Amino acid sequence: MTKKKPSPKKTRDLEKSRKEILDVAFFEVFSRGFQGVSVDDIVKKTSMTKGAFYHHFPTKLDLGYALVDEVIKPMIIDRWIRPLDNYDNPLEGILKQMKILIGKSDPAHLKLGCPLNNLVQEMAPVDEGFKVRLQAALTLWIDEMETHLKRAKKAGYLKSDVNTRHVAHFVVMTHEGFYGMLKGLDDPKAFEAMFDSLKRYFETLT
Repeated sequence: MTKKKPSPKKTRDLEKSRKEILDVAFFEVFSRGFQGVSVDDIVKKTSMTKGAFYHHFPTKLDLGYALVDEVIKPMIIDRWIRPLDNYDNPLEGILKQMKILIGKSDPAHLKLGCPLNNLVQEMAPVDEGFKVRLQAALTLWIDEMETHLKRAKKAGYLKSDVNTRHVAHFVVMTHEGFYGMLKGLDDPKAFEAMFDSLKRYFETLT
């Protein structure tokens, strides 16, 4: 017997409910940590029942994995990679995005750190599924950053002897380091000192 396909409306409803759960879960986990949030905490802030939650995510870990794959990885592309398409010199775009997304960020958000880095610190050491997915997210970021740096090198914005892979690692590390320092110091003014150092580093590459 051929299994009946779900109707387009049902499919859209399932996608909508899944997105609602992920949106709520992302904020809760970002604010309180993955281990500090329960399924009940998340369900209470959605329009769904616990049964509906488990239809999408059989376990809390499945939810956590989906947060990395379906929320954090696309966020990396949307916030840090795709905007660089608008710059002839990607180095300018990198600095601009850091100024907008970190330098001008609400101090209350900075106190929470970076969603990706938070999960790396909390979950990568204790769960292999998280570790693999978080490594994939970081590798995606580095790979896409290097693509733009290669474009910069080809256009003459980087010296011919610059190792774009090394720079891509450094840029991603710097993003995460900015968040970590600002979270730890609880001093948004520290951004300018770190930002100035990054600008000076970029000047040595051109």
